[in-house]
Amino acid sequence: MDEDQAATPEAPGEGGQRNSNEPPIRVGDTKRRGRRADTFTGLLIGIVSGALVSFFLTATGHASEVAADHFWEMPSCSNPQWLMQVPDDSVFSSAYYFQQDNLPHFQIMHAPGSTVDGDVRTAWLQAWPSPSSRSNYIEWAFPSNYNIRLICVVDGWTEDSDTYNGTLPIGNATIYTTDSAKKAPAIGAPAHSRNCPKRRVSFKDYFGGYTYEWQPISFACDTNNVILYIRGVSRSSIDLRLHKHTLSEIKFYDSHRWLTGLSEIRFYYCPAILCFLP
Repeated sequence: MDEDQAATPEAPGEGGQRNSNEPPIRVGDTKRRGRRADTFTGLLIGIVSGALVSFFLTATGHASEVAADHFWEMPSCSNPQWLMQVPDDSVFSSAYYFQQDNLPHFQIMHAPGSTVDGDVRTAWLQAWPSPSSRSNYIEWAFPSNYNIRLICVVDGWTEDSDTYNGTLPIGNATIYTTDSAKKAPAIGAPAHSRNCPKRRVSFKDYFGGYTYEWQPISFACDTNNVILYIRGVSRSSIDLRLHKHTLSEIKFYDSHRWLTGLSEIRFYYCPAILCFLP
């Protein structure tokens, strides 16, 4: 082989070798195509990342993140997990009975709105026994439907030991919903809507002394209202309070009706994206 042959490369032939008629691959074209692909990929990742960040900054997104992190933990009053609270200022409260208490140094009116004012020291109270047992109820209405999964209640009037021991916590009740399109009766509790089940619940009294606790009620209903109908108070709750008072105080309570009610209530609902969870 002479020097001219050695300096001239051979063209690739057949058998997987490039044909001499094909245009040569230019390094610059390859780099430009690679840069365009990288730009598109980066743009796509940026859009998706921005959408995910925006979603998780919303209340529903945060709830989804919590659900993913705590899938096996059931919601509770102390830790509602992925459930979200119906805002207190979005809840309208009404009751057939409410009145002023008869305790020394208080004598204040206990309206239904006290149950959703965010303050456990206030309470809704009614006489017990009442003139009409059919009207022993309180109702909470929402501006739109919520898929309620958990209700948390602070029973009794829990401002201090005097208010707690001077009034009665609710012993047992029925939780249900009504058809808000129908007018409530003049006397008696609103009718039960068959769209949601009734729940009979019992509340505990704090026989060890004054305290308070959020007591849970499991509920599963898409509704714009909730009603609590008082079925009764515990006889042991009355006996406990009579035992704590002097003879003159007992005569005072014998000559007056007892008061019963609750201090605070919260409603928790599942965001639509998470309502498949228990």
